[in-house]
Amino acid sequence: MKTDVRLRLARNIPFFYGWIIVAAAFLGTFIGGGLQSFTFSIFLEPMSKDLGWSRTVLTGALAVRIITAASLAPLFGVTVDRHGPRMLIALAAIIGSVAALLISRVNEVWQFYVIFAFVGISGGAGLGGVVTGATVSKWFVRLRGRALAITTMAGPAPGLFLAPILTLIVFNQGWRHGWILMSILFITLLLPVAFFMVRQPEDLGLLPDGVSSKDKLKRSYEQRGGLESLYPWSLKESMRTKALWLLVLTQILSGLSISSVVLHEFSYVRDLGFSTTVAAGVLSTHAGFAMAIRPVWGIALERIPVRFAMCAVYLGTAVGLVILLNATTVTTLFLFAVVYGTTVAGLAVSQTIIFPNYFGRDHVGAIRGFTMPLTMPAGAVGPLLVSIIYDLNGDYFTAFSILTILLLLSAGLILITKPPRPPR
Repeated sequence: MKTDVRLRLARNIPFFYGWIIVAAAFLGTFIGGGLQSFTFSIFLEPMSKDLGWSRTVLTGALAVRIITAASLAPLFGVTVDRHGPRMLIALAAIIGSVAALLISRVNEVWQFYVIFAFVGISGGAGLGGVVTGATVSKWFVRLRGRALAITTMAGPAPGLFLAPILTLIVFNQGWRHGWILMSILFITLLLPVAFFMVRQPEDLGLLPDGVSSKDKLKRSYEQRGGLESLYPWSLKESMRTKALWLLVLTQILSGLSISSVVLHEFSYVRDLGFSTTVAAGVLSTHAGFAMAIRPVWGIALERIPVRFAMCAVYLGTAVGLVILLNATTVTTLFLFAVVYGTTVAGLAVSQTIIFPNYFGRDHVGAIRGFTMPLTMPAGAVGPLLVSIIYDLNGDYFTAFSILTILLLLSAGLILITKPPRPPR
């Protein structure tokens, strides 16, 4: 599909083309999430039993994926800023499909790790905030909160829609059939998404939010009362601010915790003696609330400083973990899922929106690409450390208690992370 076809589509549809970008970004993130924590947690137990691998070995593959994604993020970020996301998403679709199919055939640890290195392209940097999030940020200013909220709803969506289906397939037909399903989804659903993506509204003769003039766009910035940076920070300029490095540190600490909970909660519930049905239900409830409540967070982020919202997220998720640590009944397990899902719903949208809000939309891909090699490894280290502690102690209590403390530290740190002042 050539650019002129997208241009004709943008002119003929009765709404702003940016919402097509949002829909495409949602679907891309949804499929990419199928190779990540929400659904990967379902494969942990059956793959461990069938192949004789420990959970530490299995989660180690996620570490390889994240390291690959982190190393590619700077390149992907610059590519999005200069050329747009279309080729990157197409590449992610092809590689993700092949990788999932190959995983269904693995028998050796080295095979699993090599394949998951390529998964970093499809489900990590290729479809994470550095590509889809940066692109959506360029299309919206005043409505950025709700646009990114809808986009990031796709993060937990696999836990809500794919997890129940995969649970049935994996525990009845075998884990290899589950990976084959993921391969089919990648090539049939994700590849068409690439053709609708456009770098920024100006490439189609449009303006952010669908406003009709630059004067109206300027007023959108002014009406946000300091919530949005008018100054287009370059990567080099942003690196000289205290705010960027505080954001990096906060996302490292919180990343150690959030990524670990998503990956291990299914096994946590199973280890308490509950059935796979209950475990899948808790996971789906967590995912459902994390997805359904996200638009509320998005609208709130259009009105309040993002650091206050992020603080509330970290405090709420810490409360959720305290409930989980004391859960002994199905009721308390689902209470955890509701509390944790409701609050963690604001995490992805706030962590994505804070970069364009603090540093402007012009170079957001490059800035996100720079930070991701620093922050993404936390998503690998956290689950791996939890697995090691589990293998040593035989339970999750100690590890999840540490995760709770990390979230409380993140809440305090984000409060002192104020927007940078533009250089004179």
